[in-house]
Amino acid sequence: MSYRIELNSRRRIRAYAKALLLSTGAVIASTAAFAQSTGTTVLEGITVYSANRTPTEASKVGSSVEVLTEKDLEKQSRIYLKDYLEQLPGVNFSQNGPPGSTTRMNIRGAGAEYVKVLVDGIDISDPSSTKTSAHFEHLLVGDVSRIEVLKGSQSTLYGGDAVGGVISIETKAATKPGFSISGGAEGGEYNTFSGAATAGYLATNGSNVSLTVQGVDTDGFSSASSGIEDDGYKNLTISGRGEYYLSPAVKVFFAARTLDADGDFDGFDPVSFLPADDTLTTETVQHAGRVGTEISLFGGAFLNTFAIQGTKIERDNFDTGQRTVWFDGDRVKGEYKGVLHFNDRLSLLAGADWEETGMENVLVDRATADVGGAYAQLMAEPIDGLVLTGGARRDDHSTFGEFDTYRLSAAYLVPGTETKLRASRGTGFRTPSLDELFGVYDFGFGLIDYGNENLKPEESTSWDAGIEQGFFNGRLKLGATYFEVDTENLIVFDFGCGFGAPVCNFNQEGVTERNGVELSAAAIVTEGFTVTAGYTYTDTETADGDRLTYVPRHNFVVGFDLQPIDKVDLNVTVKYVADSIHSNGPPAVELDNYVLVNAKASYEFQPGWKAYVRGENLLDEQYETILNYGTAGLSVYGGVTMALPSD
Repeated sequence: MSYRIELNSRRRIRAYAKALLLSTGAVIASTAAFAQSTGTTVLEGITVYSANRTPTEASKVGSSVEVLTEKDLEKQSRIYLKDYLEQLPGVNFSQNGPPGSTTRMNIRGAGAEYVKVLVDGIDISDPSSTKTSAHFEHLLVGDVSRIEVLKGSQSTLYGGDAVGGVISIETKAATKPGFSISGGAEGGEYNTFSGAATAGYLATNGSNVSLTVQGVDTDGFSSASSGIEDDGYKNLTISGRGEYYLSPAVKVFFAARTLDADGDFDGFDPVSFLPADDTLTTETVQHAGRVGTEISLFGGAFLNTFAIQGTKIERDNFDTGQRTVWFDGDRVKGEYKGVLHFNDRLSLLAGADWEETGMENVLVDRATADVGGAYAQLMAEPIDGLVLTGGARRDDHSTFGEFDTYRLSAAYLVPGTETKLRASRGTGFRTPSLDELFGVYDFGFGLIDYGNENLKPEESTSWDAGIEQGFFNGRLKLGATYFEVDTENLIVFDFGCGFGAPVCNFNQEGVTERNGVELSAAAIVTEGFTVTAGYTYTDTETADGDRLTYVPRHNFVVGFDLQPIDKVDLNVTVKYVADSIHSNGPPAVELDNYVLVNAKASYEFQPGWKAYVRGENLLDEQYETILNYGTAGLSVYGGVTMALPSD
């Protein structure tokens, strides 16, 4: 009974959040009055791109968005994108063992299938996956210059599969006139070697081109926590981008990337059904590109973007060198976006797109689906500091027909203060993946058609409200956000299919609820010493009263950046994760709570050259993010980075 009461906590968390926001609001009101009397400056002028699909000052954005810059990435010198994302409020990851193994993620409890992932505008999700989503295990950061994590339902501007949010990644571009080169190399635990190099050229008229080559090679460790055989991983990723100005008002652009990754993984013991050492390997190859043009009219007041993109991914599984299973997925997409600025206070964004996705595998003939959509959004500032946005979209799916979505947001920056209030509400949808519709699996005793062509799309509504407050001219910043994400017709998989259950994939009647609170803080303690912190409480409940798996209730991250002496930089991060479950039981299997401590020290021994040493899991914590799958112990790495001056 007590377990059921704990699950049914939506009313309680709303009360907590309301009390938190009201008390914070009282503090902010008094602080705002003080700020007005003392002339405190406004919030720092950061530009956000993803929230409105056009550059927008952060103070005017009503949605919840996190931004990581290249400088933020350099503080830690981690290898994988997920290592940075999981430090942000509301973002969680779990993995089936060592680098390269299957990785799950969620934003505010919504899994990867609800998150649109774009790299230089390219949708890198895999249409041949069980649920259409990006393979985070293969995303390295050697070519990344900026990351934006936009939370909440964003289907109005980004279409389906953007219910939980959007992760927009921008790769490195030439930013200094002439030729430039940067990169680094690292080696360490598990016989791991990694490196990246970027070369670029920036012309005087703004035309530019850049190319990055990066990779990692590691022996890894056992995927099965009980295993003793190492499961290695290799990844070679090449990416490039460029812009060429035909005139000051017209440019053409391109972005392209290719990935080739190989990894070992463990199967299951036929008796215990637990992960065990095995000879299984997988190879993933993905090619993706985008090309288009931007045309600026009326002195920059009307910006038009036309683009086409495509991606193809091939995944092959092998057992003792023999290919056993293969999966192919592809996507082609065309898009138009127009942004019209009537004046400084009023702008209109409108566009249309169309895409076709396809998949096939060793057991399924090629299947396709296409969807086209059109959208519009108005952004207005009726009074100083108050910015309102409202948008709507209609999509037409080849199988499921028409869907209408909307998005509303508001941001209010109290004039003359560092106080910002914001709120957003949006709707979204996720159509069943091609695999959920047509999938077939070989259980070893016969083929099972686990696809269900009678599935209905999921439909979602989300909203959040938050407060951001700065103190002492931005030296201290605090934030608090309450969020809710409700999903109807959740598509679930019955693991009893093939053993008596009538269907494998089915729609669960009722509403799946995700809600919680995000808190953040950042402080410049002294010159050369900063502290950041983030905490997320997430509560989930399906229509059956169960919790969603691998969504921890508590997630806390604190970071310290220190420059004790000139040319020496130190970084320490501490992450605490608690109250996550592996399955709903009965009874539910709970994972152990854990604390991870990572640190890095670097020294600039020559202008543009730095040497560093970093450690992961310094407490040598024994933990699992997925039951019975291994994680890394205490690990130490050392490396060198360089950035040569341009011509």
